[in-house]
Amino acid sequence: MNKNFYSVWFSRLISILGSSLTTFGVSVWVYGETGKATPMAVTMLCSILPSIIFAPLSGIVCDYVNRKKVIFIADSIAAITSLSLLMYLMMERFDFGIICAFNFINATANMLDNNAYQASLSTLVKENDIKKAGGMNQIIDSISSIIAPVCAGILYYPVGLKGLLVIDLCTYVVAMLIFIRVPACVFSDSEKEKKEHEKFFENILAGFQFIFSQRGLTLLMIFYAMFNFPLNISDSLTEPLVLSLGNSFDMGLVKMVGGIGLFLGSLFITGKGMKYSYSKSIFISAVVTGVSICVIGIRNNIYSIMLGEFVFLFIIPIVNTLAGTLWILKTPKELQGRVYAARGMVVKSIIPLSYLLVGPMADRWIPMFLEKYPNACKGIQIVLKEGNLNYRLVYVLAGMTAIILALLFFAQKDLRKLD
Repeated sequence: MNKNFYSVWFSRLISILGSSLTTFGVSVWVYGETGKATPMAVTMLCSILPSIIFAPLSGIVCDYVNRKKVIFIADSIAAITSLSLLMYLMMERFDFGIICAFNFINATANMLDNNAYQASLSTLVKENDIKKAGGMNQIIDSISSIIAPVCAGILYYPVGLKGLLVIDLCTYVVAMLIFIRVPACVFSDSEKEKKEHEKFFENILAGFQFIFSQRGLTLLMIFYAMFNFPLNISDSLTEPLVLSLGNSFDMGLVKMVGGIGLFLGSLFITGKGMKYSYSKSIFISAVVTGVSICVIGIRNNIYSIMLGEFVFLFIIPIVNTLAGTLWILKTPKELQGRVYAARGMVVKSIIPLSYLLVGPMADRWIPMFLEKYPNACKGIQIVLKEGNLNYRLVYVLAGMTAIILALLFFAQKDLRKLD
């Protein structure tokens, strides 16, 4: 590891802490204004669409433009978007379309930033340090998950979303003051600008061509795409479920416990040697993830949610780091950006479907089913007890689906023997 990596890592930590405050505040604000799960699911949908629509273009941008420039411009766009939302809030109005637009633009900037950063790992650190760097990146998410929800939960009522946005903008300034001091040459193999306009579309497709030329990587990508469906169906209901049992402080507490799990999981994978193969470790982690999702829905209380969130988020950095390291090691440096964007596009392509379905499922379909089939309802109540069954049944079904997907995909020899 080297000084440049640590400088970039620390600047991202500060920036993501500020962004996490805004994300938390927007979620609480939207739920407070609407009181339903569907609007929150729609805002999440707007946050994921850029990763699907613009992924191929972002990949070639990250490979053909110096990645330091991409990160700086993307973070600046996100800051301008937050400033615009702050000015809108000062008008004391609520327009759901404005919130969706904010999420969409902010997510586009974050996608570019993340793609450029991930593609830079192969040049920021040595090959032997890639897994450690991936684990440290998960630590960023874990620290923000511990600190941001608690701070936001405490600060939300005294300062509101406006105050959280001001803090977010301040963290952007501090992060950029650290980031701009890192030399641009460490973000790419060459400073020479590559211009091959006549092969533009061919270059965009290069990432997909590389992935589909290897069956093991193709299966891994499809597995993550399908695995994301139950994960995001359940994750998008966390705020409505917790807020139905308590307030924003309770939600902050749940997020903090999950953040502690994320932090410990990140520390574990950062310092842990590989006892099993990458693919076997991913399989075991995926099964445990499914079990943890089921735990969240077993009982209608904060404690079961905390336990499930802790285990779920302990495993997530392990899965992400193992898969991310495997992809980096198997991808040529000149294709890092395009391959990362291509697999990101496919992996996230099914997430909008989960966001579109989770609202109607929790607000209409499950309540209708329980009302129409009282005998089935009684049987479910015997197992899961009463209270918020419309939310908790989604968790149980999602967890079981995740376990089944892991068993089916890792029965394939090409995926088991990938590394």
